[in-house]
Amino acid sequence: MSISKFGRGVFYFRTKPHTILKTSRSELDGIAVITMGEYDGILKFIPQGNLRRALERSLGGVKAEEIRLRSERPLSVYDGHVRFVTPAGELSAAPSDGLTVSKAAVAAVFRALCENSPYAYADEIRRGFVTLRGGHRAGFTGRAVLGRDGGVESFRDINSINIRIAREIIGCAAPYIGGIAQGSRVKSALVIAPPGLGKTTFLRDAARIISNMGFKVGISDDRGEIAAMFRGAPSNDIGANTDVVEYAPKGRGVEILIRTMSPRVIITDELVTESEVRAVCLAKGSGAAVIASVHGGSFDELSRMSVFRPLFENRVFDLLILIKGRTGGRLDAEIRRAV
Repeated sequence: MSISKFGRGVFYFRTKPHTILKTSRSELDGIAVITMGEYDGILKFIPQGNLRRALERSLGGVKAEEIRLRSERPLSVYDGHVRFVTPAGELSAAPSDGLTVSKAAVAAVFRALCENSPYAYADEIRRGFVTLRGGHRAGFTGRAVLGRDGGVESFRDINSINIRIAREIIGCAAPYIGGIAQGSRVKSALVIAPPGLGKTTFLRDAARIISNMGFKVGISDDRGEIAAMFRGAPSNDIGANTDVVEYAPKGRGVEILIRTMSPRVIITDELVTESEVRAVCLAKGSGAAVIASVHGGSFDELSRMSVFRPLFENRVFDLLILIKGRTGGRLDAEIRRAV
């Protein structure tokens, strides 16, 4: 096992090809909580041959967030920049250098993701993605098959697959929990950040920490990204006292948690619509603390969005947490009072 240092206080433990264990200096000094980037758990869905060999080689030199397979177009990975994978497994900025993914290869990957039984995954396929062990997610596009009510029943002729690689950042919320959980009380907090900066990651780690402090936590996870349940068990560490409702509309999920699990804290991600805002107001009215997130780039931007006005009129949140950036496993955030 070799140890390398990247960035400020962040270490990577390389144990075998494509498997990286990550921790920080502070965790090395105490209890090391290690997160694994499991490329091997993803590569098994790629058919043996040139495509898999090229992808294996390319992943050894990049911390990929996404792997993109598009029918009759070049294979690419995303690590903050789009990089095309050449037949030799090198990375290039030029699409013309990329290895072309055949239509048959896309179909084979889709079948493998569904364990050769698309009917068993009908509910997930209807939503346009499949959740994999480890919290990874494979989204896809193709020809939608509509039902009588106009809703999407299934997909056929899959033409694009995006495998999103899940990584927990254990401890990223720890510097801010002291302002949220104090003694026997948990304050309500709204997490604000632009897309991709760590809102869901923060909520997941906050759930883990607060739950392990002895508070009952309920997660209404309408997109299945916080806990990433796989066959009834969470792929991510969400704490010992946490209950999860997945894929239900936020409002319905919150209602189920309140009626059946008596949570002290309710966590939900990415408020967008008026109905979701009403659901959070309902949760606060039940006496539970609420920790939620919204897209936004500043406190002022949030205050100008009319859809969120009821949150402030009803004084739902005690704290606003603005995530400004991320360096390795550390989030740079500013906290201020909401009222």
